[in-house]
Amino acid sequence: MAGFILIGGGTAGLAIAARLAPNFSVAVVEAGGVYETDNGNQSVVPYYALTMPLLSSDAATYLRQPLVDWSLVSVPQPGAGGRKIHYARGKTLGGSSALNTLAYLRGSKGTYDWWAELVGDESYRWDNVLPFFRKSCQFTPPDLEKRNAANATPYWDPDTCGVGGGPLQVSFANWVDPTIAWLAKALQGIGMPLGPTGLNAGLLNGLGDFVSSTIDPRHATRSSSAASYLREAIEETELMVYPHTQATKILFQDGKAMGVVVDTQGLEYTLNATKEVILSAGSIHSPQLLMISGIGPMSTLQSLGIPVIKDLPGVGQNLWEQLALNVQQGVNTSASTTFVSSPDPAVRQDILRQYLDDQAGPFSAAGGYSSFEKIPSSLRSNFSQSTIDKLADFPPDWPEIQYVPFGIPSGLVDPPTIGAFTATLLAPLSRGNVTITSPSVKEPPVIDLGWLSDPADGEVAVAALKRCREAWADPSTASIQVGPEIAPGVHAATDEQLLDYVRQTATTVWHASGTCKMGHSDGSDAMAVVDSQARVFGVQGLRVVDASVIPFAVPANPQGTVYMLAEKIADAILGA
Repeated sequence: MAGFILIGGGTAGLAIAARLAPNFSVAVVEAGGVYETDNGNQSVVPYYALTMPLLSSDAATYLRQPLVDWSLVSVPQPGAGGRKIHYARGKTLGGSSALNTLAYLRGSKGTYDWWAELVGDESYRWDNVLPFFRKSCQFTPPDLEKRNAANATPYWDPDTCGVGGGPLQVSFANWVDPTIAWLAKALQGIGMPLGPTGLNAGLLNGLGDFVSSTIDPRHATRSSSAASYLREAIEETELMVYPHTQATKILFQDGKAMGVVVDTQGLEYTLNATKEVILSAGSIHSPQLLMISGIGPMSTLQSLGIPVIKDLPGVGQNLWEQLALNVQQGVNTSASTTFVSSPDPAVRQDILRQYLDDQAGPFSAAGGYSSFEKIPSSLRSNFSQSTIDKLADFPPDWPEIQYVPFGIPSGLVDPPTIGAFTATLLAPLSRGNVTITSPSVKEPPVIDLGWLSDPADGEVAVAALKRCREAWADPSTASIQVGPEIAPGVHAATDEQLLDYVRQTATTVWHASGTCKMGHSDGSDAMAVVDSQARVFGVQGLRVVDASVIPFAVPANPQGTVYMLAEKIADAILGA
């Protein structure tokens, strides 16, 4: 028996558990184990965050790692050539914070102001959530000597980042990929200059900078929620963790969540909660477990013989998914993988020495560079009026595209490297959903990402590809380009050809959000699942705290916002 039972020891789950544990008895139920054991250096050394084999969206070819990933696969996506998409989700202590590419970014100020408006709670405005961003993390300024890259100095704002904060370590990579440094100049050249306050001060649109990462600078290792919040809580509190234990159902009595049925290696038993159950299983599994437990669309529950605790039609709906596409070109620069996989043993030994002795070199780095913008008017003129109208609903400072440059070895002498500009759609209009076909949690949920189901996304994607081509045409890249465009290739000239390329090659960035959306408590939003304090409508003693409750996909990498949300809800509980 515990005061609070946390279902899911992931990004938000461990953060909120650690904050509650000094004051209450807290139990964390996690289906996975310890990633340092189950995934080794792949989840510890920053470099491997960029090359982890399981992080492929191709359902047919991705390398399964069932010890740390749920091996989820979407239904065929009609808007993406009928492809099935592997949707990586962390099944381990730390959750997806143990699998992601470590980028720590915050949305624009307007992001959080819009959130406040959508849920009817002024406490979600930028100025009010900033203290929780600061509380969650400890920022370390860049070590310019170790970075050893005069033209790649990142900016950061001490007033919004702060030092002396929470357990999560946020820093800047101690090495700069040469290809990325070159391509960053091109993004600046086409109109996205360096942001003077970095990318965590609420200013994104029209700006770019080198990205801060959840890397512990003391030894250049991943700072996940397990390596930060959990480690601190284990040392200082009586927090109880149930690893390799899957929650199978939330139990209710007279409309109040009273406990959780769990399964540890085939042994089923019940954990009772004297105060609350907090569901933090993520945007895919949180709606699944709600439905299995009797909370969700009545028609779905009744069709599966699940007793209805509360009819909430929004459970599993409103899935926001950001998709990515890229333009590739041969270049004569080197990339991080060039050094790591060098055939010269002396080179490999040197970069290993840099990492182990100095916490520097390619192994120490995952963070790259990002630029953000709304599609400029020169390309916007091609949008349909419907697309223009839909995009106008987003806040003025909400960027529509995130551009990320990178390079990978080509395997050839000439060109030695394939450079790419990746464009991610940050204002998607298509919506997906998550549902179930079985009352058993052992059956995977049905995931429809809804890719390109709204024609507006196709128009924006085509414009983003053209914008990437403009970056390649910037004079700053002339001296490094080798040969013709590799992909989509010179044959892809018309909008129709570019859209076909998008449908056949677009990938996920695993930022699904919104499937248990937060909304007004006055009943005006029929699809809302939780109120502004993350309490599930229509029942007592149950909250959902993870990316599923954010009413949209944050226009930046989401983990910073998820940590903020966990801190904010923990504060509300402690202050009640």
